[in-house]
Amino acid sequence: MLRKIIFGSSIFAALLAILIFSGRLPIGKSSSNAPTGDVVMWGVFPDSEIASVIQPFNAKAKTYRINYTYVSPTDFEHKLVEALASGVGPDLILAPYQIILSQQTRVTPYPVTSLTETTYKNTYINGAGIFWTPFGALALPVAVEPTVLFFNRTLFAKHGILTPPTYWDEITQIVPKLTVEDGNGNFFESGIALGTATVPYMKDIVMAMVTQLKQTPVLANYNADGTFSYNFLANNPVDETSQVQPLSNIMRFVTEFSDPMKITYAWNQFSGNATDAFVAEKLAMYIGYAGEFPVLRSQNPKMDIDMTYLPQARGYGTFSTGMRLYGIATMRQAKNITGAYAVESAFSGKDWSPQLASIVGATPARIDYFSTPGLAINEVLMNSLLISRGWYDINVLTTDGFMAQMFYGITSGKQGVNDAVSDFVSRMTDMYTHR
Repeated sequence: MLRKIIFGSSIFAALLAILIFSGRLPIGKSSSNAPTGDVVMWGVFPDSEIASVIQPFNAKAKTYRINYTYVSPTDFEHKLVEALASGVGPDLILAPYQIILSQQTRVTPYPVTSLTETTYKNTYINGAGIFWTPFGALALPVAVEPTVLFFNRTLFAKHGILTPPTYWDEITQIVPKLTVEDGNGNFFESGIALGTATVPYMKDIVMAMVTQLKQTPVLANYNADGTFSYNFLANNPVDETSQVQPLSNIMRFVTEFSDPMKITYAWNQFSGNATDAFVAEKLAMYIGYAGEFPVLRSQNPKMDIDMTYLPQARGYGTFSTGMRLYGIATMRQAKNITGAYAVESAFSGKDWSPQLASIVGATPARIDYFSTPGLAINEVLMNSLLISRGWYDINVLTTDGFMAQMFYGITSGKQGVNDAVSDFVSRMTDMYTHR
């Protein structure tokens, strides 16, 4: 009898999700099957910022409401696991994709009967495919922000550089022209911030470069019974005919920018904060996320800066960049699963995702957003959104530490590139095996 009740509830939830996602049960309209009660949601968006979305949503929903709790990204996973163990966890979470992937066993996929793989992939950008499993979407995408290259036009002109680089090998050609130092490791001007673990988003940059070399950093393998495993492939040759070890080649390349013996020397661990250096016009190129553009400009309105695509690997025929992706996911222990599905669908939809995305300076992950009447979107931003990719970084703090160890081993001279990368691969493989 209990099994029949559970099965019936699942069917009802799936049917409800179909109606909501298709728009046939929009929030605010009366229906005997409409969700009711409180929907407990945890998220990484501060209360003061998301209130402008939650309050009008609750007013329009009428029969149910979101009870929102802000949780710091650094504490999110620990607090979530504790709360779920105590039976007081949320119905759903709004978080970066890495946090959602880390909680995969605690998340219930959006019903595949409600949202097929074809519909999902026709609705959201390609990078959102990281949420897709054979059993449905772990989360529905809300907002995405691609990795881009910011550059200072004034510094470029000063040193005779006409255009920003398209490929990584062009970076090596222009950095020596853009870098001015006193011979003692003190930079008056630096061409680019690369090559140390203290550089912002260094891990993201490295893994984006891995994808440019046609390798998948981490491969997720799903079994028919719902279990899954991971393979860490970042340093594996792409095929049997290739001798290229992607991660080793990348680390050899990027650490040259922090090597005093190289002509590309432009940054070191004592160079300070790269963002501050860029704002102070002492750094010609800075790799970051597109949403930083207005913030950088506001910090120094006088500087003439622009953004372009993340440089690509020449000769590989790839075009990809990194991303920040926020999603919304329903928990397996959700007490109000119908309400959770309703919120999940609505927040990833046309009406609410633009408002949520604007909170973090990002863009809705929906393909149809780009055809919004009157929308004027930067070409670099739009194309970067379409080629943005993530990877299965299921334990951010741990992998940050592993990455820092690898960089330190190389830049300190204590390890060669191959040994440092080998140790990193071993640590990562062990982490994914014993997750």
